[in-house]
Amino acid sequence: MAKRWVERYEFFQKALGQLVAGLAAYPDLNELEKDGAILRFEFTFELAWKTLQDYLAQESGYVDVKGPRVVIKQAIQDGFLADGHLWLQMLLDRNELTHSYDEEKSRVVLEAISTTYVGLLTKLDKSLASKL
Repeated sequence: MAKRWVERYEFFQKALGQLVAGLAAYPDLNELEKDGAILRFEFTFELAWKTLQDYLAQESGYVDVKGPRVVIKQAIQDGFLADGHLWLQMLLDRNELTHSYDEEKSRVVLEAISTTYVGLLTKLDKSLASKL
């Protein structure tokens, strides 16, 4: 039976691929495509931290590490995530997008998704792939 983190990782990989595909035409996306890219980011980020949570529980024994902020901080502390401040900013941006809609904030975060966050998520993908 596959480990839970490996199963979730496969979903994360697919979501990341969809996010990258959705951003292929950035910045020439129409408003609907921009909204779709943001939703793909939110979904991919959710799978990223949940995959990390499962990995930390199964491979490092951190069964009490729950929630995105705690999981990210533990992964940073363990040296699994570099650029910890960017991961925490990504969490803050995801939370702002999820809980309110501000067109200017969405534009700024979409730029960060395209220029920074996809790279961080891709690094995580490679790190997790090396653990298979």
